[in-house]
Amino acid sequence: MQLNPLRHAELVTGRRQSALIDLWATTGFAAAVSEVTGPHLYEFGQLPVPTVAITLYDVRRHVLIENGRVRRDAPVRAGRFRIGQPECSVVVDAVPDVGSGKLLLLYLGETVLRDVAAARGSTEPIALMDRAWDTEDPMLEFSAKRLVEASASGHRPNPLLAEQVAYTLALHLSDRYAISGPPKSEPMPPLDGTMRRRIAEFVRADIGAPVTLAAMAKVAGMSPSSFIRSFKRSTGLTPHRFVIEERVGAAKQLLATSDLPIVDIALAVGFSSQSHFGVAFRAVTGASPALYRRQIGGR
Repeated sequence: MQLNPLRHAELVTGRRQSALIDLWATTGFAAAVSEVTGPHLYEFGQLPVPTVAITLYDVRRHVLIENGRVRRDAPVRAGRFRIGQPECSVVVDAVPDVGSGKLLLLYLGETVLRDVAAARGSTEPIALMDRAWDTEDPMLEFSAKRLVEASASGHRPNPLLAEQVAYTLALHLSDRYAISGPPKSEPMPPLDGTMRRRIAEFVRADIGAPVTLAAMAKVAGMSPSSFIRSFKRSTGLTPHRFVIEERVGAAKQLLATSDLPIVDIALAVGFSSQSHFGVAFRAVTGASPALYRRQIGGR
């Protein structure tokens, strides 16, 4: 069965969706958010993939019907989530306790499930436990809120950050909610100095070019999931933060040695806009690009 996550989310909620992350064709992961403004009947149907629904508002009455039988009839607190199982027919009748709220839907396809399984030492895709809005998970709640905030501000994650978020959430779900299977593999060792240098050289070779997590992982000879963990263990940074710091480093050099306008420097080192560049530069250095240029006596 072919699945279009965004279209499915629109059919389920009856509302237009914002595709926060759409890596379905390449990574097998998608995240969509919808605003809920009143009672609604959610007909999920039978899904071919696990689907995680995270409600960010209190629900006064919440009836979960699976395969024609009522499984749960109780309120739901904001931040709780459900893991929908493949091939299970699901209908939800919800009456929110607020005027409006956000619902986040995560779709996990075979590609990402195989990748995180490899990081666990298994050759088969992971299978997730059945959960029905009874579990509190601060990490999932925090991530959902951040994604929704990004949607509200109009700032969607760039490709590298989107990949990182997708694999990080999939890894978290597999670590906490995978059905018991083969023992986990030993933790991957940190990247050695030679490999770290190779990855840095790869990023610096064309500092303004888009960088993907898959490409960085390929340089290291790892799957994306294994690479995220090994890279963080080795450098103390996420791959996205590492690339940001490398781009800021290149920008500092240009600010000190050239009279290029700041907007041109921002685009040259791979930022999508001057404002995005300014936020990232200030986060890394503590100063704005203009102030930094004045402080070091740049042109």
